[in-house]
Amino acid sequence: MKKGICKKKLITGFLIFTLLLAFNSCKKRELKDYNVVLVVIDTLRSDHLPFYGYKKNTSPFLSQLAEKSTVFKNAFSAAPWTSPATASIFTSLYPFQHKLLMGLLAIRRANQIDPNLKINKIPEEITTITEVLKNAGYKTFGISDNLNIGEKQGFTQGFDKFETYMYQKAPNVNATLKKWKNEITNEGKYFLYIHYMDPHAPYHRREPLYVPKEDRQEDMISAYDSEIHYTDEHLKEMFNLFKWEQNTLLIVTSDHGEGLWDHGRMGHGNSLYREEIQVPLLIYFPGGKVSKRLTPLVSTLDILPTVRDIIGLPRDENDEGMSLIPLIEGKEKEFKERHLFPYLWKKVKVEIEFRSTLHDKWHFIVRMPKKKELYNLIGDKLETRNHFFKGFKIAAGLERKFNEFLKNCKKYKQKSLDIKLDNEKLEKLKSLGYVE
Repeated sequence: MKKGICKKKLITGFLIFTLLLAFNSCKKRELKDYNVVLVVIDTLRSDHLPFYGYKKNTSPFLSQLAEKSTVFKNAFSAAPWTSPATASIFTSLYPFQHKLLMGLLAIRRANQIDPNLKINKIPEEITTITEVLKNAGYKTFGISDNLNIGEKQGFTQGFDKFETYMYQKAPNVNATLKKWKNEITNEGKYFLYIHYMDPHAPYHRREPLYVPKEDRQEDMISAYDSEIHYTDEHLKEMFNLFKWEQNTLLIVTSDHGEGLWDHGRMGHGNSLYREEIQVPLLIYFPGGKVSKRLTPLVSTLDILPTVRDIIGLPRDENDEGMSLIPLIEGKEKEFKERHLFPYLWKKVKVEIEFRSTLHDKWHFIVRMPKKKELYNLIGDKLETRNHFFKGFKIAAGLERKFNEFLKNCKKYKQKSLDIKLDNEKLEKLKSLGYVE
């Protein structure tokens, strides 16, 4: 009899112990007290940075920071232009999910420019990175030097304070941040989003890096590189001013790259070639304690899930990106198996749609409905040799993956609104290439 009672007690004790373990494992981890700073440098292609192999020293500060950071060598944007790409950073969703497909490039044209713009916005039911951090107790501040990133497009959701400029340049961005400094740094942790615009066309010729070239294309590339250096100097100023070295998680990336006549065109929003969608991604952990170079394919969609993971929040099932912490910890297998799906849709005079699938060493691009290309990411970094006909089966498999994902993923209803711009803003948009 006593033996049975003891057995019952043992079983009961074991069950209680198991429940306690389960309870403790489900408890939300204590949030870390890191500040979180997200810097997006507009139009910055990764292969024009020295820590990605570029021969010119375009970014002395970022290169030094990279030595104390985790650098992702193969990071890709979700889109080749600002509004959809940045919305994907904010939401961890692809453009065909959040439906912010066009920004100010959505100009209605007839025989002349109509000052009315029809633009998309982030649906309010989507929780952005800013709202995630605000709900976790962060003060939230944002500043964008690109008119595409502002209240009208839904980017200010969750921000306590946000300012949008139209290419007023890095010194103006920094001047505003200096005015905000006490408000940002006083009492408690903060999230700060900074969007520098300077590498975007028109390229200014900035000393000391700019070297004049006789060839027009080479001269513009020299100017582009000098703009990267210029931005680098201003980011360094803010890093030192806010003393981000010890208490801040700093993430530096870009919304998209830039075509520099790689495939015969300059600019972005034209294709899904590598020069337009491959971007830098650098994560600096407080104190510079994690220095790594990682090669698996990653996406800017991974930024939000990674931030959740670092500050102790559980994964959200709506995030399409993946936390990069397992990759940093050496768990590469699931990253090697994943597929990425950059996307471009625009309608100016005609409707244009590009779909892209990246997996392992392959990059498949289709300009809907019929133009198809397949490139080897490792053996052909400039994407000059189309393997589609020889690699038809590989291309078909990648296309099938995109179509399956598109069919089954969660999609939100597109939100659109009309805005009207004055003549001054239209002229500014022309100078930036947004309006012909």
